[in-house]
Amino acid sequence: DLHGHSRKKNVFVYGCDASKATHLPPGPRLSERVFPRMLWKNSETFSFSDCSFKVQRCKESTGRVVVWRECEIANSYTVEASFAGANFGPRCGVHMNIKDFEVMGRALCDTMLDYFDPDQTKADQVLRELNVLYPDSSVADDRGEASDSEDSSSDDESAARRGGGR
Repeated sequence: DLHGHSRKKNVFVYGCDASKATHLPPGPRLSERVFPRMLWKNSETFSFSDCSFKVQRCKESTGRVVVWRECEIANSYTVEASFAGANFGPRCGVHMNIKDFEVMGRALCDTMLDYFDPDQTKADQVLRELNVLYPDSSVADDRGEASDSEDSSSDDESAARRGGGR
């Protein structure tokens, strides 16, 4: 599910917290965050820290939540791309244009190839990384939680990018 966002900057996803799923077979803890984290590694404009995996009651009828619950698809996301640009990285403070969205589309496709690669080395590494970042089982409302408020800080994300956090 792809959408434009008018108030929040960056490209990010809304997902569904697998730890709250009673309708899906249990999978690895934090598994719903693997694909977005891999996308963050493949893109200069994707913000992992702006992602949200909380399913709010008012979002129960959205496509991503219905597909997650009714079709039992664990990796159901809404990709949000800001009309206002990014608040970090090389595109900071600049409105996104068609080229930016095309580059993001390529990163999305590259990430799908990485995620579904029969050699799961990259996905396994990202899952290990997430388990280090979120060592306890309660990760609700962590920095991977996005809100509808104006620009959340991406200072930690920018620092991780500069410091080779990818």
